[in-house]
This record gives sequence, structure tokens and C-alpha cells, in this order.
Amino acid sequence: MTNKSSAYLLHKLVFELDRAADSLLRTQIGISYKRAVFLLVLEECGTVTQHELAVALGYSDPSISTMLVELAKEGYLQTAVSPQHARKRLVSITAKGSEVVAQGRQMLDARFDQLMQAAGVDAQHYHDLNEQVYQALVAKMKKERS
Repeated sequence: MTNKSSAYLLHKLVFELDRAADSLLRTQIGISYKRAVFLLVLEECGTVTQHELAVALGYSDPSISTMLVELAKEGYLQTAVSPQHARKRLVSITAKGSEVVAQGRQMLDARFDQLMQAAGVDAQHYHDLNEQVYQALVAKMKKERS
């Protein structure tokens, strides 16, 4: 029996998209999708503390520490002690990290556009619907927190 749940289908789609993105990025750029998302969020946040980055990604502080060490070794980001608080580390993306984000975004966007075309789906309409659902979710979560 096929599960007709829209929520379940969405989760399956996102899972498969993530898996395809990981395979493409590993093959073409040599970076995992998880690391690429980490860099994308860092680029969007700008220079932030390690804890702020953990919150933005929804990760624990210890898991961020591990990823920071690995990505810094590869030259994708840099860390520095905060001048305001010596116990805090500031994290920022490097030019090399920004280049990986740009390459990955271009590659994944092109593949997604091809997928939309193959599925016969209007990409702009799909985008608009996703934005509408996302904004409704954000508003609902904000209301529930207050």
C-alpha cells in the first residue's frame, strides 16, 4: 500500500534530494553536502560566535567544534578569539569557503532546475508555494514560542 501522506512524501523527497546533493558535491567538488550547508549558513550569518553558528545550524556546540577544526584545516573558514570575550571564538568563512559555496549552489541549482523541467513542474510556482509554506511555518513557530 502506498502512503499518500503529503508530509511523508515531502520528507522522502528532501531525503533523496539531500542524498543526490551529497553525491554530486562529493564527486564534483570534494565536499559533503553537510559541510557545504555548514559553509552556506556561515556565509549567510557572517562572522559569528561558535555558539551562534550552532544555533543557526541546529547543532550542538560540541558537534560544531569538530566541524570547525576540520573545515579550518581545509582552509574553508577561520576562527579567532573574540576581542570582547576571550572565552568565545569568532568564526568566519574564507574566500576559499565562499568559492565552494558559490560552486555548490550553482551546481545544485542547475540540477534542481533540470529536475523541475523533467517533472514538468513550473519552477517559479513551486518556489512560490514552498516560500508560502515556509513563511507560514515560521509564523506559527514564532507564535507558539510567545
